[in-house]
Amino acid sequence: MWIQDIAACVSLVINSFLIFMILTKSPPQLGAYKYLMIYISVFEMFCSILDLIMVPQHFSHGPTFLVIVETKDKLLSPTVLSILNALYWGCFGASMAVFAVHFVYRWLVVSENRLLQTFNGWKICLWFSIPVWYGVTWVCTGYILCGPNENTSRFIKDNIKEVLGLEFNEYTYLGPFLYDKDENGTDVVYVAPFIGLGIISGTICSSIVIVLTFGILCYIRIKNIVVTTVNSLKMRSLQRQLFFALVIQTLVPFLLMHIPVALMFAFVFLDIDLGVYSAIVSMTIAIYPAVDPIPTLVIVENYRKTIIYWICCCKKAAHVPGQTTIEPTRFTTLPPSGLELDLDN
Repeated sequence: MWIQDIAACVSLVINSFLIFMILTKSPPQLGAYKYLMIYISVFEMFCSILDLIMVPQHFSHGPTFLVIVETKDKLLSPTVLSILNALYWGCFGASMAVFAVHFVYRWLVVSENRLLQTFNGWKICLWFSIPVWYGVTWVCTGYILCGPNENTSRFIKDNIKEVLGLEFNEYTYLGPFLYDKDENGTDVVYVAPFIGLGIISGTICSSIVIVLTFGILCYIRIKNIVVTTVNSLKMRSLQRQLFFALVIQTLVPFLLMHIPVALMFAFVFLDIDLGVYSAIVSMTIAIYPAVDPIPTLVIVENYRKTIIYWICCCKKAAHVPGQTTIEPTRFTTLPPSGLELDLDN
């Protein structure tokens, strides 16, 4: 879909820009947090690249919910596309762990917990490995427990041909087929997909619990920070900015990914056929990495002021033809290596 292609390209551009801002305009107080922010941006760029290569389509039909990838007119073989499809599942799972780690880190910072030292040096790799393990769990669940099989293929091939116009040999898929009826009309439950959904549900619940618990603890701690010096005022201002940016960043995947997918699974359990309307999930998931970096760029003051400064410079240059120098503005007194925090906020 063209929406997925545009969203993926925008994601690559805006996440690259955010990485540049993190590396060049971050305040010194940011510490190891900037590596976590870069980690998230790189992860979202990887998701966008997968979207560009695969152009996955989400499809719901009765008690099954599939992620379909067309194989015709693709340079990669169906086997490789199936593996990439599993990685696509893994990205979804890893995204939840990324924000869980994010909230834990924010709480460690504001509470000055000694475990914060584990984010320095090689130990930070242990934290970065948590989303990887979540992702591996989803990859195995999708590829092994929800992979293509005779029962699922028989059940969906006619409907996919009717709705999407694809012959059975023109696509590959991953997804759970929960139950069916045999020749006597008796319900037949498929155990493997149910186990897969149980594993997926467990990872989702663990992520939600961690985010809510440490989010509340973090908010309480930031609210109770006592301002005694200019530095402590700067620190509280920065921590509030980063916390609210993180809250909004977490709402973005929750609204664009988790809720749509949860609704799709609910319809699967209820045996409600959504057909082409399942494509909405494909679009919202593709939009997520393009939208997610925006809160950080807007809320974190150093990045916001830098962007405003550049926009002002461009406007001045556009209104003064032939002039090669830019008139000073109130931003030009700021150091080039990083803008100071606005203590009025």
